[in-house]
Amino acid sequence: PNLQNIPIKTDDGRDIRKAFMAKRDHLLISADYNQIEMRILADLADVKELKKAFKNNEDIHSLTASQIFNVDIKNVNNDQRRKAKAINFGIIYGISPFGLAKQLNCSRQNAKDFIDAYFLQFPGIKEYMDITVSGAKSDGFVSTMFGRKVHTPEINAKGPTGGFAWRAAINAPIQGSAADIIKLAMIEIHKEIKLKNIEAEMLLQVHDELIFEVESKKYDNLVSNVKTIMESVHLKYKDFSVPLTVDFGAGDHWGQAH
Repeated sequence: PNLQNIPIKTDDGRDIRKAFMAKRDHLLISADYNQIEMRILADLADVKELKKAFKNNEDIHSLTASQIFNVDIKNVNNDQRRKAKAINFGIIYGISPFGLAKQLNCSRQNAKDFIDAYFLQFPGIKEYMDITVSGAKSDGFVSTMFGRKVHTPEINAKGPTGGFAWRAAINAPIQGSAADIIKLAMIEIHKEIKLKNIEAEMLLQVHDELIFEVESKKYDNLVSNVKTIMESVHLKYKDFSVPLTVDFGAGDHWGQAH
């Protein structure tokens, strides 16, 4: 089944994950890239504030809220952080004021003001988006960090079709680069498991997460190797100004591991 479609934020989704059990004397391990798309955006758009925050392991959504709402990061409240989080992830997908208003349950004008404030604080992101769309319109494609082309044949269309292509052109280099990185990691992890004869299997990729089954006594060995590879494999191919980090979970079933 398509396990990527199991919702993680609902009770039903969490219950479904409990049905996927490790065999006896084994554990299921989740290795999940931490905010990889935001980190890639910070690198692609050369956003110094975001890059500094990631290097210092700061909460990126609280930082964004402090910038947009003009408050000290220590005074950011939960509602402001929630709105900043929606904007951060929405920007990656080229969200419109209408789409953001629906997410935040606010007026379209308020949503537009939030987006305008975001671009005012992070002008590098707006510049990246404009350059990316312009390139897609002239070239007919955009590229990931690693040179893989994603074609945008409808970028010059009018109406909703053109709007969808515009959003896809902005997102493809970010999401595509994340996909490239995790594929590179999967190749190297597979080699490492075979080379070191680790009693483990790489079972599944779910977006930015890899699921493993490992013999319980080999847990530390696997996690150490996976962490090193996932956090550094991309550096063989491209200089990267933002560190990638991986969060781990483990348990007898997938619900515990995630």
